[in-house]
Amino acid sequence: MKKRTRIISGILAIIMGGVIAAGCKREEVPVPSQTGTQAPSGQTGGAPAGEAAPIPVSYWYYHKGDEAVIMEHVIQRFNESQTEYVVEGFSVPDKQKYLVAMSGDESPDVIELTNTEVVSYQSGGLLENLTDMGTSRGFDFEVFDAPAADNNSIGGQMYGFPITSVIIQMFYNKDILEQINEAEPPKTMEELYDMALRATTVDADGNIDVLGYPLFPLASARQELIYAFGGTWVAEDGVTPTADSQGILDSLRMNLEFRNRYGIDKVQKFVATGNTNRYTPQDIFFAGKQLFRFDGPWLANQITDNNPDVNFGVAMIPGTEANPELLGVSRYENTSLGIPVGAKEKEGAYAFASWFATEGVKDFLLEIGSLPANKTLFDDEELMACNEVFPSFMEALKTGNGVPSLKMADTAQYTSLIEEYLDYVYNGTKTPEDAMNELQKAASQLR
Repeated sequence: MKKRTRIISGILAIIMGGVIAAGCKREEVPVPSQTGTQAPSGQTGGAPAGEAAPIPVSYWYYHKGDEAVIMEHVIQRFNESQTEYVVEGFSVPDKQKYLVAMSGDESPDVIELTNTEVVSYQSGGLLENLTDMGTSRGFDFEVFDAPAADNNSIGGQMYGFPITSVIIQMFYNKDILEQINEAEPPKTMEELYDMALRATTVDADGNIDVLGYPLFPLASARQELIYAFGGTWVAEDGVTPTADSQGILDSLRMNLEFRNRYGIDKVQKFVATGNTNRYTPQDIFFAGKQLFRFDGPWLANQITDNNPDVNFGVAMIPGTEANPELLGVSRYENTSLGIPVGAKEKEGAYAFASWFATEGVKDFLLEIGSLPANKTLFDDEELMACNEVFPSFMEALKTGNGVPSLKMADTAQYTSLIEEYLDYVYNGTKTPEDAMNELQKAASQLR
């Protein structure tokens, strides 16, 4: 069994904020106009004479605007595929409304949620056990990628059907690579570091002009750079902190060595500029000022929109010489479907959720431009043609090196502590050893 670390959640906030890959669905499906928060879908004229009316199933999703239209296409396709149920879609971006409704008597039948919300909601006993529901109905749970199943499970029982996956891989500037006389991207983190040193340039005042080491985006330095060294934030159980693990220390030592070489203040200044201009025409990667960039598949579309002349490639994130099996390692998150315990129409809810996660998911992925959590689609030619970098990302998914999310009850507090103590290392106020030892002690008090 492959060793998996656990991650700090957060990338789905970027996706829901609008930075997604452009869809590539071929045909348009007409959808009724939305009124308020409801988008009525499919059958609305009642049943033919002598036939029972279809049973209504309410579905809440957090998408809005064009993405809500895409979700309505899925609902309409389901409604047209059978006559027993009619799903009614509601765009509900306010997550607080989910908790209020699920905790009361007005629960929706199906909800869209993130894998971290699966854990959060189920800690309050708000979700149905999909393993029980699916097993009794002959559902094949093997269709899901192992990290996706892990993300949506508690104690070996699934409470969410994953529909999309989100991972990070390595983009690189081909022109900068050529300037340092390299024809191929690095195969190990040691090779990456050597290339980063040769590619980093500074001006007469010592300010960084081109950044070689992938210290931006900030989350990548706190996640993928850690995981590539075999670092773990928690143990295999998903809840026991391992902040002082050897892989984390090895990663931080290399990171700090780079910062000290060019000046911690100079590095911090350059990264801060990168953060300010992220996904704008002044983005440091779009401007040719960054050799390696750990980011999601949506970056390709952002490049097209902001500077299509960038000569870039994409490859899997390398492991180290000691951990070459970690090729393609990345945080791994999902959007999923859950059935609240308070749902009034659970049979219809299961029928829709299980159909969406299997038969209906491909068209949805093509329209919205996301990666699959259903591993039967990892070699799908239409999906791989949807985005020029999808083939590389699909190969990374196949490695099984996606890193499932934290499952601690105090995940938010642990995440905050991780960021705090990593900053101590990055700004030079604590050594990696001291910072991680202190973090481990603090995290051991969490649940």
